[in-house]
Amino acid sequence: LWYRGSSQVGAEGRVYQAGNDLVFNRTAEDDSRVYTCHAKNKAGEKIQELSITVATFPEWVDKPKDSQLEEGKPGFLHCSTQASPTPTVTWFRNNVDISGDSRFEEFDNGSLRINNVEVYDGTVYKCQSSTPAGFIEGYARVQVLENLKFTPPPQPQQCMELDKDITIQCSATGREKPTVRWVKTDGTALAPHISQESGALNFIKVTKKDAGKYTCIASNSQQGEIKANVRLIVTVLPKFKIEPEATSVYQGYTAILHCQATGEPQPNIHWKVKNRILDTRKNTQSRIQKLSNGSVVIYNVRTDDSGKYTCIAGNNCNIQHRDAHLYVVDKPLEPGEDENPPTPYKMIQTIGLSVGAAVAYIIIVLGLMFYCKKRRKAKRLHKTPEGEEPEMEVLNGGAMQNGQLTAEIQEEVSVNNISLSTVMPNKRHSMHDKLHFPRTNLQTITTLGKGEYGEVFLAKAKGIDKGDIETVVLVKNLTTRDEQLQLEFRREFEMFSKMNHNNVVRLLGLCREAEPHYMITEYVDLGDLKQYLRISKGKEEKIKPQSLSTKQKVSICTQVALGMEHLSNHRFVHKDLAARNCLISAQRQVKVAALGLSKDVYNSEYYHFRQAWIPLRWMPAEAVFEDDFSTKSDVWSFGVLMWEVFSQGELPFSKQSDDEVLTGVKNYQIKLLSPEGCPSKLYKLMQRCWATSLKDRPSFSEIANTLGELPADSKV
Repeated sequence: LWYRGSSQVGAEGRVYQAGNDLVFNRTAEDDSRVYTCHAKNKAGEKIQELSITVATFPEWVDKPKDSQLEEGKPGFLHCSTQASPTPTVTWFRNNVDISGDSRFEEFDNGSLRINNVEVYDGTVYKCQSSTPAGFIEGYARVQVLENLKFTPPPQPQQCMELDKDITIQCSATGREKPTVRWVKTDGTALAPHISQESGALNFIKVTKKDAGKYTCIASNSQQGEIKANVRLIVTVLPKFKIEPEATSVYQGYTAILHCQATGEPQPNIHWKVKNRILDTRKNTQSRIQKLSNGSVVIYNVRTDDSGKYTCIAGNNCNIQHRDAHLYVVDKPLEPGEDENPPTPYKMIQTIGLSVGAAVAYIIIVLGLMFYCKKRRKAKRLHKTPEGEEPEMEVLNGGAMQNGQLTAEIQEEVSVNNISLSTVMPNKRHSMHDKLHFPRTNLQTITTLGKGEYGEVFLAKAKGIDKGDIETVVLVKNLTTRDEQLQLEFRREFEMFSKMNHNNVVRLLGLCREAEPHYMITEYVDLGDLKQYLRISKGKEEKIKPQSLSTKQKVSICTQVALGMEHLSNHRFVHKDLAARNCLISAQRQVKVAALGLSKDVYNSEYYHFRQAWIPLRWMPAEAVFEDDFSTKSDVWSFGVLMWEVFSQGELPFSKQSDDEVLTGVKNYQIKLLSPEGCPSKLYKLMQRCWATSLKDRPSFSEIANTLGELPADSKV
């Protein structure tokens, strides 16, 4: 028997019992209740309860409406429905479920609260109300009423170089386009050589009198005006008066490296010894001491004192550095100290062995030259048709033509000369001729380090860029005899010769008339981004530049993304994208480069795997184990570069050995944690770059757009 509550269900009516079945004829909402089935025989009685809920389709009580919400304040959207049972309401932003996002709060009545409205909250929101019977959806477009604000806020202290043309920018946004103007904070008029236009304050030949406080004012008719004060400092950038020089010293003696610099404000001198800032204040008894004139003294020199010493000259506007190597050698024995002078027989034996080895070497070289000559002669019979140009796709890897390695190009690169006259079209010859630069016009400044190709150094190049002006350039020389590396060297200058973008270094010249060959590229004053991030994080306030805000870190990442977008649009793959391979200027302009200092300065960031040195900690699994490099593998590396920027130069996976990182990459069981202070939106972008599937990784265009759409405030 069936019971509804305490009443037995009859055999007739809208709800009735037919045999052992309970039948509903046209269910109604009040049919929702508990029913009881009673079964009884001589052996006993059993009772089973059944809860029935009659579900109805949701109906609108308050449908979402298009709304205008004020930036920086809480905002509400309403979505009220009725049904049985009580409907479940879910909110979506751009069709993405926002449940779990701490910026949003969903109430039981279906309303949505945006805790702190941001400019990028202006989009389409969807409310979905559902019951077991079905669901309905409502849409609302949110327009954000933007505050009047500076984008970005001007830096409160900025430097201007004496006698240079300088522009100080100030821009703002609001509900209507604001007017932006500059005034001197003390109310005095701007000097005649200072002009302003659309928020840009232009100085023609900065003078010392231009130093002082200036105010940027942004205003519109709806929101009034806002002000930002800027203190401008007129500076003379640090310049070395005495540069440190390479020095050799006997073990046990005293070594002195000199360094003096001038500038305004007067720069402070500091030394970096083996990548650590020297601090003699902690231990005045140390063997290594810095003198008041800037020189560094090493007493009782030991063999492990050999290495690179960097003099850093910095004031609150700029930092310059110069390197010098210290070589520790054993003192030669005085006459009579050698107890076992060589006998005449031993000397003759030594000379004989040396001459024999030299003759054997000459025979081998002549044999190789004869063999290579025959191979080249055979290849000329199958030379590339006139006008065809192999497509260059990879910066640091195999050249590709129609998807396959160009064996002909590999054959044509000889051991002693990488001139490509036999395979390259005439138009490429003319391009190379235009880039030719006489090496006699290069004056070496300092060596930066050593890479796979050879040494990388800074030099002054007279007349390479603008008239007869001396330009500081970066020079990479080719001393290796490895054919594959010679191909990669050529591919690198082919790539940079095609690039024309503010965020990619320019190829300025080539020296190929003699060996070693030189590739000359643009250089900027603060050097590589990795060192800049490390110094900005350091505790030494005297040489530390202004600390980086989140907005400035986003700007650095955006510039790298734009440079890589340009590179990928030309179908090139970088293969070694990292902070160490980007350059940054004093104005924080970032340029993608390829310094490749894998042999000494950054050797700890490379790993020897399958007879090659690879940047393991920046590479996805498909690149490490399958040699599959693509724009998507560059995107993975860009995610790691973003992590470097927000951790200010930390080594990825610094607490794990190379072998542990290799295993983790292979098993997809390793990931970088969010750096301290990194906004969640940016860490989510990093995680997208590290997606296991290539198709799930964003393109550089998408990355640049995402970074560009972030709000201007430093909290992101």
